[in-house]
Amino acid sequence: MASRPLRLFLAGLIGLSSFCAAAEPSRFGRETVSDIRQRIQMQHCDGAVADLKAGLKKGFVEVSLLAGSMYDNGICVKRDWDRAVVFYIQAWQGGMKEAADRLAGGYAAPENGADVAAALWWSYRGSDAGGRAKGMPDCRVSPAAAGDMDRFVAELQTWPQARLATCNYLVGVMSTVSAEVGYPTLAYEYNIGGDVSLHFLPAVPQIDLRLGEVREYSMYGVVDGDRIRERGSRSAGGFKKALREVADRALRRYPHPGGIPPDTLVTTDWHFELQFE
Repeated sequence: MASRPLRLFLAGLIGLSSFCAAAEPSRFGRETVSDIRQRIQMQHCDGAVADLKAGLKKGFVEVSLLAGSMYDNGICVKRDWDRAVVFYIQAWQGGMKEAADRLAGGYAAPENGADVAAALWWSYRGSDAGGRAKGMPDCRVSPAAAGDMDRFVAELQTWPQARLATCNYLVGVMSTVSAEVGYPTLAYEYNIGGDVSLHFLPAVPQIDLRLGEVREYSMYGVVDGDRIRERGSRSAGGFKKALREVADRALRRYPHPGGIPPDTLVTTDWHFELQFE
C-alpha cells in the first residue's frame, strides 16, 4: 500500500490548485446542468461540451460535478478518471458533499485501480461525514486520524488486508448509492420529496430500499446526476424504480471480498425536501 498515499496526496494537490473561485451551489448552476444534460440526451455532444466549458468558466459547482461525472463515465468526452477527480474536488470545495461520495466510490472501484486509502479518506468527507450510515464500525479510524492525512494513512497501514478489502467494498457500494440517491439528484429528477431507508446486507449481498411517505412536486426537476436515465413518469413509482437501478448498479460495480459476517447490516436514511430559489 506504499504508493497509495502518494496518489491520494497528489490528487488533493491537483484539485486544490485548479479551483480558485469560492463558488456555492445555486439555481443558475442547476439550470445550466439541466441544459447540458438535455443536450446529452439529444446526443448533441458538441453543444453539451461547449455549454460545459462555459459553465465551468462561470464557476458553477454543479457544472464541476457534472464535468466530473462526464469524465468518470465517458459521456461526450473520453473517459479520464484523473480529470474526473479534479472536477469532483472542485465541486466538493464548493459545498457539494456528493462529490466526495463520487470520489470515494471511484477510488474504491476496480476500473480505476482500487485505492482503499483514498476511498476511505473521501468517504469521511461525503454526505455520510456525520456518521449517518450505521453498521460499519470497523471502517472508522480514530478521531485524531480522521482529519490528518498522515495519521489516517499510518492507521490504515496497521489494518489487516481482509479488513481493508471489506471496508473498500462497503464504502464503495454505499458511496456509489449515496452519490446518486442523496439530495438533490433523484429527488429533483422525479420531483419527489419524502424519506428513503436503505438496508444493506453485504454478506449476501443484498440492498433493500424502503420508501416512507412521499410527496410529488409539480415543478420542473433539475437533474444533476451522473447517469442519463429515461425520464418516463415523474412519480413515486418511477422514483422507486430508479432507486432500485442505482442499488443494483452499485452491487455490480464492486467484486465481493467474501468473509463478511452474515449478520452484518448497514443502514442509512435520506430525507428529501426540495427547495427552489
